[in-house]
Amino acid sequence: MKKRIMKLFLFIMFIIYVVCLYKVYINYKMIKEIIKQPPIVFSARFKDGDKGTFKYDIQTGKTEKISDYAFQELSYSNDHEKIVGVVWEDKFQGLAELDMKHYTFKPIIDLEELNKCAKEIGLDEIKYNMPGISNIHMPQFYKDGYTFFWGHTKDIICYANKQNDICKMKVLYKSEHGNYSYHIKEKDDKDILFLESRYEIYSQKIERIYINKNNLDTFGQEELLITPRKNFSSSTGNMDISNDINRVSYYEKPNIYIYDFDTKNRKHVNSQHLLWQDMVYIEFSPDERYIFYAVGDIPFFGQMDID
Repeated sequence: MKKRIMKLFLFIMFIIYVVCLYKVYINYKMIKEIIKQPPIVFSARFKDGDKGTFKYDIQTGKTEKISDYAFQELSYSNDHEKIVGVVWEDKFQGLAELDMKHYTFKPIIDLEELNKCAKEIGLDEIKYNMPGISNIHMPQFYKDGYTFFWGHTKDIICYANKQNDICKMKVLYKSEHGNYSYHIKEKDDKDILFLESRYEIYSQKIERIYINKNNLDTFGQEELLITPRKNFSSSTGNMDISNDINRVSYYEKPNIYIYDFDTKNRKHVNSQHLLWQDMVYIEFSPDERYIFYAVGDIPFFGQMDID
């Protein structure tokens, strides 16, 4: 009897050892893949008054300050050679770029120009009250210009660019409700706008934009991609779309899922039972084999933007 118990115990210990060894191997392999990825860029405002944009090197584990400007809600260009973000400080308010080779600051369109364009197309102007609190959200590179949410409610997505140093702006999409995040992907010679609202993720086809053509009228019907989700909360959005537009990764408290557009099925990836924390970022890795996500303490990460 004792021998049987001992054999069973040794067998269970062997299984546990194999599982632990496998997890160590998977973690090692994942880390080797992750360190090949571009550095993580984030902005922050600290209680001691220090602020700016920082670069975290995954391979060395070192953090470097790359700009005295805090680029809010920043995003990379496709080649990862520059970032665009909202700068909202006393000396500059508006859209700006940061070169990732030499870390040079380049103002693109200031708030005065943006407000002038907004007035021409019937949108409310945005006022500057204090550093850090902006009503322009999620700027992204798009064609020869930029897209962004205009206003606090995030119900309007605008496209703006400069033609002969003159700012031009149009409404790309307008909804009757607020949204959290958006992505624009190209498929079958069409650009598809994916939006994440409080209860659902849906898509909207938009007319292609060419350098010599700025017709941004929307067409087609909204297509519901994800069934209504309860307990969803985020101020920055928690979804990403695969490059082939076949999958979406998203956070539905407390779980992270991947939803397949073709099969209409979702796959559970991980669970995050957060206490006094929030999911602040989620994204596919460039090879789409992994999902990167960031978790932050409240309210510290309320003023932090990551890409």
